[in-house]
Amino acid sequence: MSQSSEHNTTTDDEQQMRALRELVLGESGQVVKQLLQENARQVVSEVFSEALFDREKKDGSVNKVILPLVEKSVERSVANHSEQMVGYLYPLVGSLVRKSVTAFITDLMEKTNSLIENSLTIKGLKWRFKAWQSGVSFSQYVATQTFAFRVEQVFLIHRETGLLLNTISAGLQNSADADLVSSMLTAINDFVSDSFNVSAEKGEQQLDVVKTEDFTLLLKQGPKAVLVAAISGNAPQKVADQLQLSLEEIHKLYAQELKQFNGDASAFINSEQQLRDCLLAELKTTENKSQKRPWMAWGIVLAVIIVICYLGFVRWQANQYLGKLRLIDDEPGIVLTFAQLSGFASLQLKVLRDPQAVSIESWLNQQQLDKADIDVKERAYVSLDSAIIKQKVQSILGNFVGIQAEWQDKLPTFNGELSNLNKLRLQTELNKVPGLDFKTQWLDGINIAGSESNAADDPAIIRAILDLNIAKLEHITIKFEQGESTLSEQDINSLIVLRDEFVNLLPIAEQQDLSLGLIIMGASDATGSSAFNKALSQKRADVVKNKLEELGIDKNRLNAIGLGIIELKTSGDGARKVLFNVVYFDAT
Repeated sequence: MSQSSEHNTTTDDEQQMRALRELVLGESGQVVKQLLQENARQVVSEVFSEALFDREKKDGSVNKVILPLVEKSVERSVANHSEQMVGYLYPLVGSLVRKSVTAFITDLMEKTNSLIENSLTIKGLKWRFKAWQSGVSFSQYVATQTFAFRVEQVFLIHRETGLLLNTISAGLQNSADADLVSSMLTAINDFVSDSFNVSAEKGEQQLDVVKTEDFTLLLKQGPKAVLVAAISGNAPQKVADQLQLSLEEIHKLYAQELKQFNGDASAFINSEQQLRDCLLAELKTTENKSQKRPWMAWGIVLAVIIVICYLGFVRWQANQYLGKLRLIDDEPGIVLTFAQLSGFASLQLKVLRDPQAVSIESWLNQQQLDKADIDVKERAYVSLDSAIIKQKVQSILGNFVGIQAEWQDKLPTFNGELSNLNKLRLQTELNKVPGLDFKTQWLDGINIAGSESNAADDPAIIRAILDLNIAKLEHITIKFEQGESTLSEQDINSLIVLRDEFVNLLPIAEQQDLSLGLIIMGASDATGSSAFNKALSQKRADVVKNKLEELGIDKNRLNAIGLGIIELKTSGDGARKVLFNVVYFDAT
């Protein structure tokens, strides 16, 4: 009965408590919820940053959630308000660019000055030798000579495990193997602690300084971590003080991480700033010493500039000479085929020169050019330049005293007084001038001096007449169309004239006891194969030979030859022809 009464009492109490809760908090806690909603901003703001920090530290989920939201927000802002974003970022970016450029130029100037001052001077060369002698790099040796001290590298080591937590060096190059150094220091520290622990009352012995030939290793011990600095030079007390301050700060910021360290050093990646504070350095002071100037460097630079200027002048002068050399192409009777610089300052010149033209050496002297600097290669050719023709004519007239030539439209007329023999000789010489196309009426102004009664019996006159007529006959040519070997009516008439001239020469040659022969030479241009043109030229010569036999010339006096292709750049269509050459021999 009593148990039933107690049960009923408990039930009543629970009901009363539930009624009281509903009365105070409202149904389903509505009063509390409403109160929290009304004061949610104030409540959350007081613990928001701490809550974010704790959650991020716990599982890193804050960064994973917020980062996509921030990225999307920035992306939308840039897309919708690009001009405003540019306006906002412009002052910051401009300032960063200016600072970056300024820092780069400053660093470049410092490195350049250091290189010139320490590399090309007597002191720099001495330092290089001593660095080689010591077995260290030049940059390391320069650092020891330039700085009173410098912290080269800082190591943060977990004290219990001896594992490397983080490291930073003064330069990206020449930094030591951080893990190897960490292991070595831990081993040495353990060795010192175990081997030299004389009294248990004094505690464990700890390694504070390790000296090597190049560095001093300064160690600062903490409860959970060890800070080690590799120092070149003599480190003052302020380095040890800074190491102590940085070590204390690291223990303060990373106390939990150091306590729970399990071999993963990623939690200490942000400790770089504390380590960087330990990278101290101090330049050596040079008292009562005047600044040395790098005279050797300036001398080398000056010598290089002088050499460059000299080579530039030589090259410029060679180009000036080359420009003058090309003017030789304007000289009558000279054709420039090649002119260019050979090597750095030498010149190479190739020309075609008529024997009547001015010599290359004389022309170079006129232009004040040194022949020793010019490689000249000269080949002979026959010029049809009117100035050269005039010179050749004047050269011939030098052998005939009293004869003058007057030129009009590139055609000469001659006057003076000559014997009949000399007139014939002059006519013969003028017929031999290439490009003159001599006409007998040009000599109408020449008077015959002396008696002509014995002219017909004079052997010299007869020989001159023979040579003159041979020259006229050799001027006759028979032209053909491309690939053809047939004679036209005009060609046949030309052969008739040639037959008459040749037959008239026979009695004159007999008076001189000479036997005449006629060589008929066929030629072709470069159209077609060499074998075809060789056969075609022979066929043309044979056709002309056969025609002359029909016209009455003894075949024993005729000889037909096929020359094939005439390889002359100036021949052109004129190569398709038959040429004649009169030969004579003693009749005896």
